[in-house]
Amino acid sequence: MLFVMTLVAVVAITFLLINLYRRFGSDRISVLLERRRKTSRFVSPGVFVDGNRHLDVALALDASTFFYENTDMQASIDLQWVREIEYDSELGTGTAVSGGKVLRLRSQSQTFEFILPDDVVARWHTMLPQRPSGATTSAADRFSAVPASAEARA
Repeated sequence: MLFVMTLVAVVAITFLLINLYRRFGSDRISVLLERRRKTSRFVSPGVFVDGNRHLDVALALDASTFFYENTDMQASIDLQWVREIEYDSELGTGTAVSGGKVLRLRSQSQTFEFILPDDVVARWHTMLPQRPSGATTSAADRFSAVPASAEARA
C-alpha cells in the first residue's frame, strides 16, 4: 500500500512540475526574442511543427538567415537554400490552423513549417515575401525587406 501511495505522489509531483515548466516557457521565449532583437531585422514568437510535435520557438530573420530556437534547441536556415516560401491556413498534413497562419519554407530536400500568430503574419509577409516554386530571383531580391511589386509602385 505504501508503494502505491508513493507512486501516486511521484506521478502527481511530476505532473505539477511539467505544468509549471510549461507555464514559464513563454518567459524563456521572450528572453530569446530580446537577445535576437539586437542583431535581427525582425523577431517574433512562433511554433515549429515537426510531425505531430508543436514546439514554441523564437523566430528571427537577419539579412541571410532564418533562426528558430527555444531553450532546448538552436537552429537556422540559410535563406540562399530556400527555394519556396508560402503562407497557408493549414499544415502539410491537412490540419487546419486556428489563430494564425503557416509559414512553409522549402529547400531542395526538406520542408519546414512554422505557425505564426495572426498579429505578425503581415510583417512576415513584408520581411520574407512569398516565393512560389520555380521562381528565380536574384540575391538582392531574395533578401530585400520590400517585395519587388512594392518597389515598382514607388
